[in-house]
Amino acid sequence: MSRSASSNQYNPQKPERHCIVSHRTVRLITALAATLLVVPLAVDAQVRRGRQVEEVPRWAPVAVGLKAGWDSRANGEILGGHVRIPLVRAGVFELLPSLEAVFLRGAKEYQYNVDAAWVPGGVRGGIFAGGGVGWRDSVIGTELGNPRQMLFGFNAFGGGRTNLGPVQIEFLLRWTFLNDTSYQPNSASLGINLPLWRAGPPR
Repeated sequence: MSRSASSNQYNPQKPERHCIVSHRTVRLITALAATLLVVPLAVDAQVRRGRQVEEVPRWAPVAVGLKAGWDSRANGEILGGHVRIPLVRAGVFELLPSLEAVFLRGAKEYQYNVDAAWVPGGVRGGIFAGGGVGWRDSVIGTELGNPRQMLFGFNAFGGGRTNLGPVQIEFLLRWTFLNDTSYQPNSASLGINLPLWRAGPPR
């Protein structure tokens, strides 16, 4: 009787082991289900993100340029360089720092400009206009042997540019209104710009 009774007694260890296996199985199934749900969604999102990037056009290119011209007030030739930095993706607004050397008879002047330009056509080119500030390292009004003077002023300019293959050709008219002097330079120049990357959307 005692052996039979003992063999029929409830053993709490057996159900507990079955319970542990069951919980592990549930956790495993849950993890697999979550993986099967999350991975396809992540892949799809990545594909959509890639398609969206392909559809968005590139930022308008930065362009480095050189120019030559004539300063009618100083009666001297101009050689200069500039950088056109788009401030918006389409290139409608640009920051335009530049440096110009003006070759006078027996001397040189330098003008440093920081301008902003409005280009309605953006990367397509066309007319543009703008203004900014300038500093003129000048010999005007100084006698031989006297130190040069740095004059501050405001710029206004306008012109146009067109794309010619991989480069841009531009024409520029600039007026500079210097402070503390009646000397007000104005110039006309022809320049060439080299964009640093392609303007169109990637294929």
